This record gives sequence, structure tokens and C-alpha cells, in this order.
Amino acid sequence: MLVPVVLPRYLATLIIVVLVLGSLSCGGESSPQGEGDGGAGGQDSCVIPNRLLEDGSCLAPGVQDNGCPAGELGLEDGSCQPAGVPPELCADGFEPLDQGCEPILPPEPCPPGLIAVPGDTVCREVAPCGTGRWGDIPIDDSTEHVDAAYAGGNSDGTADRPWTTISEAIDAAAPGALVAIAGGSYVEDIVIEGKSVRLWGLCPAEVEVVGSASATAAMFIRGGADGTQVHDLAIRGDTIGLALSGSQGVVLDRLWIHGNGSRGIHGEPMLGPTAFTLSGALLEQNGHVGVFLSGLDATIEGTVVRNTLPQTSDQALGRGINIQYDSDTAERASVTIRASLLEQNHDIGVYVAGSDATIEGTVVRTTLPEASDQTGGRGINIQGDLDTAERANVTLRTSLLEQNHDVGVFVSGSDAIIEGIVVRRTQPRASNQIDGWGIGIQGDSDTAERASVTLRASLLEQNHDIGVFVTGSDATIEGTVVRNTQSQASDQASGRGINIQRDSDTAERASVTLCASLLEQNHDIGLFVAGSDATIEGIVVRTTLPEAIDQTGGRGINIQGASDAIERANVTLRTSLLEQNHDNGLFVAGSDVTIEGIVVRNTLPQASNQTGGRGISLARPLDTGMRANITLRASLLEQNYTLGVLVSGSDATIENTVVRNTVPQASNGLFGDGIVIFADSYPASALISSCLIEASARVGVTVFGGHASLATTTLECNSIDLNHESFAGAAGLLDDLGDNRCGCGSASTVCKAVSAGLGPPPPVAPSE
Repeated sequence: MLVPVVLPRYLATLIIVVLVLGSLSCGGESSPQGEGDGGAGGQDSCVIPNRLLEDGSCLAPGVQDNGCPAGELGLEDGSCQPAGVPPELCADGFEPLDQGCEPILPPEPCPPGLIAVPGDTVCREVAPCGTGRWGDIPIDDSTEHVDAAYAGGNSDGTADRPWTTISEAIDAAAPGALVAIAGGSYVEDIVIEGKSVRLWGLCPAEVEVVGSASATAAMFIRGGADGTQVHDLAIRGDTIGLALSGSQGVVLDRLWIHGNGSRGIHGEPMLGPTAFTLSGALLEQNGHVGVFLSGLDATIEGTVVRNTLPQTSDQALGRGINIQYDSDTAERASVTIRASLLEQNHDIGVYVAGSDATIEGTVVRTTLPEASDQTGGRGINIQGDLDTAERANVTLRTSLLEQNHDVGVFVSGSDAIIEGIVVRRTQPRASNQIDGWGIGIQGDSDTAERASVTLRASLLEQNHDIGVFVTGSDATIEGTVVRNTQSQASDQASGRGINIQRDSDTAERASVTLCASLLEQNHDIGLFVAGSDATIEGIVVRTTLPEAIDQTGGRGINIQGASDAIERANVTLRTSLLEQNHDNGLFVAGSDVTIEGIVVRNTLPQASNQTGGRGISLARPLDTGMRANITLRASLLEQNYTLGVLVSGSDATIENTVVRNTVPQASNGLFGDGIVIFADSYPASALISSCLIEASARVGVTVFGGHASLATTTLECNSIDLNHESFAGAAGLLDDLGDNRCGCGSASTVCKAVSAGLGPPPPVAPSE
């Protein structure tokens, strides 16, 4: 490789090539100018790099077609909404905070037996006990009374001679009757079947049902008990706490289900259609799964599910809520979870497979890995049914996922609409300290089903390895903030904002639309696209930091072919802002990219060695030999280091674009070129038209063994306007297509291409 050399333009040894140039104008009768201020105007007044829309409006780079600046979402009323969760979207029990919503909760977790859901500032009892023997139980004429402490004999269910067991009262109760339960521990296995009853305890702190090891569940609501209600009591035992099958309209309210050897609640349709509501309940220290729901309908509201324990046989599972397709009845579950808190469960906070779920206003946090192998610990897991590949369909809104492990929200081969959520501080997998993604979206490798996800108006911050990962699936991401993604804990590498790539298992390309979003303070790469398709509009990518392991990288956007296949990426990038990233603002290798109306500015050198800081780089990877091909129009590149635009072994069409104030490389004071065409082992070409290249520290346009054609372009106040050098036996060619202008200020000169003996820039490589 040649050593870069800077020579004064006046040296006699320069080989001067005189180009025959035209009228020195750009854009009709107007001279090329820098960035305009947008607004209405015809073609004559819409100067480069602004772009003229069909309605006659003239918009500056970084402004979307709807008039909103990059990073803001255009609304139907014409206003612009900054990326993140808008305050009005915060659910009840949440309050706006720093582009997200923060749940109102006590500062510390509640002790056993006490509860707090979003909106509570202190821990409280599941239900108050009231006063007297029957407290606040709504006694009526149908009431059967129960008191385990009654020793008078001749029980008849009256308040004076109550039953001593709950089962006796249920047997005696008329359909729909109330069973009032006084304080006490009721050691019995309760079955409700063939009629509805309303069980109502004094309060969960004073009334408990204790099941035996021989029963299916401490309480079992079976068929023919539609409309049954259970209020204000505790349930514990050696097996399942409360089981339901074959009844609908069941109400479970203000229950404390705890310390059961198996699932806290188990619902399935084996005995017939099953549906219930669960409200104001606390489920803790149950085994295997807190709430298990298969093929039924359920609504869970204002409920806490916490500290679910792994099953004792193999130390697996320990999930909070499990929602799944029922393979025996071929029924999907349909579940709504609202205003609830899931914390300190194991394996997965909420699991949805082959079923439908709506989750809103809910907190899922501190999910722990499986005890058996220290894997998992995901917040929410959405996937197809393992046996039938039935897709899950989930709406997740206005919720917080915090300090889970492995992945905050995972979607595989299923459909999800995600809006107004916060995913933060996802921790790496405990077994090997890898991953820790905010959101993972991927196809199902067994069924080849693609995932389809819409992510809107959300905040992802301080996750690990990758903020949003999309592979072999479809996603629309809009109005979302992805920031402060941390490096992978195992090796201190990566830390990317959004990663879009081909799935090597299914060979499926990802297809993503990304708009009006903000990616900032991530590591390694702000936005990575490999071997996939993406439409990107109105985003801001800024202050991307280098990888922690070696202080390299920090690129704004990296677009390349798939590393495991000869598969090009195909990307449209419009009306976006890339600023204060490191190494490269935009890097393209072996892919096709159309770029319009973007700003790339203040790209900083690579922190490890103070090299680079390029605005846009195109490269041809040596392993695949695929050329990059871009069209760049109506864009602004300014205050970048080393090079404004590098076309290496690739092809570019650059039009109506301004490249200015490119400064030398920080490490050695070399370079500072506006546009470079470099035939580094492969041919390179560029068509440059209607552009302005100004104030380049070294050269406005330089060619190393490549081929550049210029038309209607102004080179203003560059140290050298045009330079061409041979490289590896190939001559550097500059073609004049007319109407070009050189000079500085009011002084115009004939453009001359010189050969100043300059060295080419070092190569730039794709990312892993």
C-alpha cells in the first residue's frame, strides 16, 4: 500500500490535465449553494442539497416529506411527535419520564402476603379484613356460613350454627348462593361442580384453604359451575392451588395463592369451555408456573405474580404466566393481562404459544434464569405452538420490561403489535454472559414461519449486545428510541442499536421498515443491515460509541451482504440524520442502497487509533467480491474526518449533494478528501452531477485507478480541486461532462485535474 503524501498544489512536478468546462453553473441559472432552510419554492429557488417535492415545497436534508425533522413521527393532524413514548400514551399507574413511562410502585419489593400494582405507592394487604366475624362479606338471605372454630354442633349454615368446613357449605348451598367464611385454616380439598356458588372469605390474611397431596388441586372448579365466584381468601397446598375446567364466567378476586407445590392456577378446557377473570390477586412462591392457561379465555387485572419456583424434579421452569394452545381440544387461549406486576419468576415472565394475548399497563421485571442450567430469564416470550406451529398473536402496550435476562421481548414465528413500551436493562444470559437483547424477532427454524412485528412509540435503553434484533422476519419500527445499548458482557463486544439480518438457519431475508426513530449512544454500530431488505426514513443515528473491548467501530449505519452467503442487502435510506458517530457515518459493502435527503456530519475518528471518521464508505468485501452500488442524492455531508465519500471497488451515482469541510485524519493529519474513487483490487466508478464539494482539506475529488465523471458540479475552496492517480497499473480517469466550476469565492478558474502523487486511503472492512 502506498504511504499517503500531501503535496502543495503549486509544485512543478505536478502533472496537470486541463478539463474543458462549461458555464460554471449548477441547478439552472442558480449557482450551487449549501444547505437551505426548506419551505416552499420552485425549482429555481430550491438550491442543493435541498429537494423539490411534487407539491412545490423545498425541503432540506434531514427533513421528512411530511415536514417533520428526522427522529419525529408525523401525525394525522400535521403535528410532529418526537420518538419515544408520548406522555398521553402512559397507562394508568404510570407517569411520563425521559421519553418513556415509569410505573408508580414502592421503591422496594413487597414482603410476602402484601401487594402493590402500578399506581400503588406503598405495599398493602390483598384485601382488608374488616371488623367482626364476617368482616365486609356481603351477607344476604342465601348465605351459608362457615367457621372452623365453631364447636357447638348441630351446624345448619346460619351465623349462629355455621358449618365447620367449606365443602359442607357448598353441598348445602343453593345454586348461586353465598358461602361466607370466617377466619381459620380449612384443611380440605374443595370441589365446585354442577352449580355455581360464591365463596367469600373474611380476608386472605385470616382465611386459608390448605389442600392435600392426594388431590388434583386445593380448589377445583369443574363443569356446570358457570358464574362461580371466589373472593378474599388464601389457597395453598402440596399440588395445584386452584384448577378450572369446564365452567365459564368464573370470578376470582383478591386471592392469595401461595406456597403450592405445583401451579398456582391451572386452567384448561378438557371438561368443556373455560373462562374466568382474575383480579386483585397475589400469586407467590408457587411451583412450576404461577398461572397456567391452555385453550381458554381469561382476563387478569391488578394482579401480582412473583417468585414462582422451578419444579423440584429437574429445577426447570418457574414461569410467571403460561398461555398456550391446547393440543387436546385444538383450542387457542385468549388472554388479557392488564395493570399487573410479574417479578422474580424464573425462565419466562409471560409465555404465549399459539394463542392470543393482550398485555397492557403491566410490569414484567427481574425474571431469573432457569435454575437447572442458568439459561432463559426472558421477560415475554411469544412463539408458535411447538406441535402444530399455530402462530401466536399478541398486542403488547404501555408496559415496562426491566432487568430480565437473555431477551426482554422475544417473538418467533408469530405476530405482535408492540406500542408504548419500555424495555430496559435486560441482562445477559447467566450461563454464558451472552445476549441480553431488548427485543428479538426471528423466524421459527423448525417451521420456517416468519415473525411479523410492529414496534411503535417505544423506548429501549441499557440493554446488552443488541437493542432490537430482527432476523429472517418482518418488522415495522416507527417512532421508537433505542439508546445506550451496552456491550455483550461475555466479551465486551457489540452493543448495537438495531440489527437486521438474514437468518442462516432458514435462509430467509429480513424485511424491515424503520422510520421516525432515534438511535443514540449505542456501541459498535447504531443500525446494522446484512443480506436483508430495509426501508429507512426519518431516523436519527448519533453518538454511536466504539466497542468496549478494543475501542474500534462506532459506525452509524452499516449495510452489507450476508457474511454466510452471497446475499446482498437492499436498502432505501431517506431524510435521516447521522451525526457524531465514529469510524464511518454510513458504511456499505456488497449491497444496493438508494440514499436521499440525508445529513452525515461530524463523524469522529475511530477511538482506538484516531483513524477514519469518514462520512460514507463503499467497499467490496474480498471474501464475496460483491460490489456495492449506491445512488446518493440531495444530501449533505459536512465536518467529517479523512474522507467525505469513499467509493472503493464499487459504483456510485452522486447528485444534488453537498460535501464540505472534510478535515484530515486525526491520527496523522493526512487526507481530508471530499470524494474518493479508489480501485482497490477491483474497478471503482462514480458519476457526480449537480453537486458542491467545498473546503476539503486535501482534495475535492480524487481518483486512484478508478473512473469518475463530473457534470454541473462546483468545486469550491478545496486545497486541490481534482486529483487523479494510477493504482495497481490502472490509470485514474476523470471525465468532464460539462458545466463544472472550480474556484474559491468570487474567483472562478478553469478546473484542472492534477496528479499530485497522493496516496490512497487505507481499506475499510465490513463488520462481523
